[in-house]
Amino acid sequence: MNSKPDMLVFLSDQHHAQYVGYEGHMLVRTPHLDQLAKEGTVMSTAYTSCPICVPSRMSMLTGQLPEKTGIYTNEGALGSDQTTFLHGIAAQGYETVLCGRMHFLGEDQRHGFTRRIMGELTPLFWGRYGPARSDLGPYVGTMANQSLKIIGGGTSPVLEYDKAVIKAALDYLQQDHGKPQCIVVGTYGPHHTFVAPPERYTYYKEQVDIPESFLHDDGHPFLRKLRQQHQLTEGNVKRLRAAYLGMIETIDSQVGEVRGAWNQYLQRSGRPGMFVYISDHGEQAGEHGLIGKNTFYEGSAKIPMIVEGEGVAQGRTISQPVSIMDLGPTLCAYAGAKTPPRQDGISLKPLLSGGEEDEERIIVCEYVAMLEGCNVPGRMLREGSWKYVAYAFHEEHNQLFDLSSDPLEMHNVIHERADIAKQFQAELDVSWDIPSIIEKHQVRVEHHRLLAEWGLATDVKEHERWPVPESATRLHVIE
Repeated sequence: MNSKPDMLVFLSDQHHAQYVGYEGHMLVRTPHLDQLAKEGTVMSTAYTSCPICVPSRMSMLTGQLPEKTGIYTNEGALGSDQTTFLHGIAAQGYETVLCGRMHFLGEDQRHGFTRRIMGELTPLFWGRYGPARSDLGPYVGTMANQSLKIIGGGTSPVLEYDKAVIKAALDYLQQDHGKPQCIVVGTYGPHHTFVAPPERYTYYKEQVDIPESFLHDDGHPFLRKLRQQHQLTEGNVKRLRAAYLGMIETIDSQVGEVRGAWNQYLQRSGRPGMFVYISDHGEQAGEHGLIGKNTFYEGSAKIPMIVEGEGVAQGRTISQPVSIMDLGPTLCAYAGAKTPPRQDGISLKPLLSGGEEDEERIIVCEYVAMLEGCNVPGRMLREGSWKYVAYAFHEEHNQLFDLSSDPLEMHNVIHERADIAKQFQAELDVSWDIPSIIEKHQVRVEHHRLLAEWGLATDVKEHERWPVPESATRLHVIE
């Protein structure tokens, strides 16, 4: 038997790590993810490296922090000479297959993938987002900063896109393939638009609650700015939470479909296999009075991560903090492949096979916020049960949480535990180059402005973009 396992990664978008049955959520129905957790290993303290789509995904692929990739916004793109873990795996004889969403920008829609069997929902070039989109009908803006415009039960471009992604994955898995496979199935959900299938929306609307932290205000100027932008009420929070939970249940059912087809494929091929469920970042869903991501709160920065397969311990939960950047080194270790150089992530293979946890590992998540017209780098450090959050030029608002006693992050203990905060700040002082981050980021922003003008003015075709069917934009949503 070939010792190299076939590998499938199911990559969802914006899934709150605690909104699953296996983590004790009392309402959301996730039987397929719960079963995957029973048969595999759960990384219960996994984090994104940046709480926003493109930076987190490019960091995941390269195994490097945004500080190294230079990508802090959704306008960022990898250069074609930047390797990803797919390059190393493909060099070992694998077919590396992208099915659905990865949010690549620019002419290069591969970055190490040797095949793409399903296109992208979002535009492939700059300048074609927001009001420039003519293919979303009344749903324009609902996948971005107008997410409260349409909430309820019905259909949406997001739901229809994910159906097409799953169909493409199932069709591919019904075929036999000679090469070992590394397949990434990328859905858009449960990322807003906040519309769920009607029966699921109705089910959750009758039971959903308001988060305990909904009215919590920590006083940070950046977070207050986000709250002012969102203008959440108890009414729209209940509705969007009902839709969000319904979308998570939809993703769960799709995980069940893909995993069933995957197991049948492995049975036919006779090869060992690995199945990974992961998301790029979380969703606030009303927690701390916020929606979306862009923060270092657990709802935004923490991600679900489950690994199941050959040589992976069953029914184990690992509490050691780990990173989305660990995915590539881990898969490369199982494939016997080289990783891209200068990794910030590490292989979790020893942990997955029953090894001891490292209680002293520090996990980094970073972001560049815009506050009063200025770029403000932010960084989160997680070690053990402690989380430290700092924003440049706003040190008086730095945060320290003991998540073992304060999982909702309601009590900043930075003054009570100045000893712990001092240790974290010392780590930042030697590892966080704020002036360099700001300068490199500003240069990219200036390039993106011109790219947006180019993308809006030109008619360069987007051959790997999924055409949104008219039926997906017909507005018939129950509130």
